[in-house]
Amino acid sequence: MVHLYTTRNMCHTFFYALLTFFIAPYILVELTGLINMKNFYDPCMGGFIIGFIISLLLWTNFTKKGVY
Repeated sequence: MVHLYTTRNMCHTFFYALLTFFIAPYILVELTGLINMKNFYDPCMGGFIIGFIISLLLWTNFTKKGVY
């Protein structure tokens, strides 16, 4: 639970959660239509997966250095 030790880390974690579950699916499914019913069985799940991958890359490149 090292991501909850400081306020900065909590803010980063909260942002990554927003990115994974709200921002990426909204942009990919609702605004742009890149993920739709033609390409995915469940478009929201596709948005979650892409948001998670983006969050994971951001965590690895930026936040991980400040946490460990």
